[in-house]
Amino acid sequence: MSGHFDCIVIGAGAVGTAAAYHLATRGHKVVALDPHPPGHDKGSSHGDTRIIRLVYFEHPDYVPLLKRAFTLWQELDDRSDTALFTQTGILQSGPREGKVIAGMRQAAETYGLLIEPLTATDVANTYPGFHLRDGDEALFDPNGGILAVEDCVRSHADFATAAGASINVGERAMQWQEKDGQVQVVTEAGNYTADRLIVSPGAWAPGLLPATRRYIHLLRKSLFWFDASDDTYDLNKGSPVFLFEHGPHAFYGFPVIDDKGIKVADHQNGLPLAVPEQLDRHVDPDELEAASLFLRNHLPRAGHQLNHHTTCMYTMSDDGHFIVDRYPGTDHVYFAAGLSGHGFKFATILGEVLADLAIDGRTEHPIDFLSISRFLGHS
Repeated sequence: MSGHFDCIVIGAGAVGTAAAYHLATRGHKVVALDPHPPGHDKGSSHGDTRIIRLVYFEHPDYVPLLKRAFTLWQELDDRSDTALFTQTGILQSGPREGKVIAGMRQAAETYGLLIEPLTATDVANTYPGFHLRDGDEALFDPNGGILAVEDCVRSHADFATAAGASINVGERAMQWQEKDGQVQVVTEAGNYTADRLIVSPGAWAPGLLPATRRYIHLLRKSLFWFDASDDTYDLNKGSPVFLFEHGPHAFYGFPVIDDKGIKVADHQNGLPLAVPEQLDRHVDPDELEAASLFLRNHLPRAGHQLNHHTTCMYTMSDDGHFIVDRYPGTDHVYFAAGLSGHGFKFATILGEVLADLAIDGRTEHPIDFLSISRFLGHS
């Protein structure tokens, strides 16, 4: 295939489908290119669920973007026949001066956000399936919840298509260039031209965005589902999503939604990965042992039978923050990369930001702290 468009989007994952959606609903002719169909399991946006939370411990500057993200997810959920967003609240715990608790307090103070401090007794009474370590603190963010990850991606793709976008599956972008005021993209199946280009390549960023290669690396991450011994951890019984910081680990997880059981994963650590095509999908025994130990320490009423396992990838930036900007040396190429394992909840706002940039060259949303300029010039 080939053709000329107002904008080409390379990568039809979480952010790419959102960008196509925002562009198409504004009346722009857009095509999104990807080797795999939306909602696939070859990248980073799969595994049934992702957490969304407002009191953001990673950095307070994410909070304004999150407020808009919550609105956009709710709007998408309202349009969809499938439930995309479920508000459960999120229980988070760790040392008082640790990254999670201290970061949450900073975000809450900066933006006047509601958080509920909980003692170990409060947790035992309110959420009897959870246990705090001696000396740890807990904070409850009532805005936390669950995003149905594959359905969110497919909904953005479906609504983008309904608004006139083309989602071209089976087309891997081989190369792109900006020349004579236009962008040219060569895929395995054809050549495309456009006035603007958005690149949202996930783990394929080092190859498609070489200017980011020095500041990005890949990690293999495991997701585990364990048996639940009773209904303590059922979503329908009021069990929240959770994140517990414990030494070098920060395990997060989800209540029981289906027969797979309790889902847990370590937000820290991970195994280095050279290229996405080398992703090893086998169970790593050390990772399984760490997840099982976390359950014993913090979810003592859970079972320990492993029901399901899958792997995904974190595309890490050197400082753990996103890189969203105009691509260096170009006039009309914009990108999002290095989402560092906490980007999915931002997918729809990043799609809106990239659409703004592609159309107007600017956005009202506060993204200066995500600029690639923070890396450039540093050897």
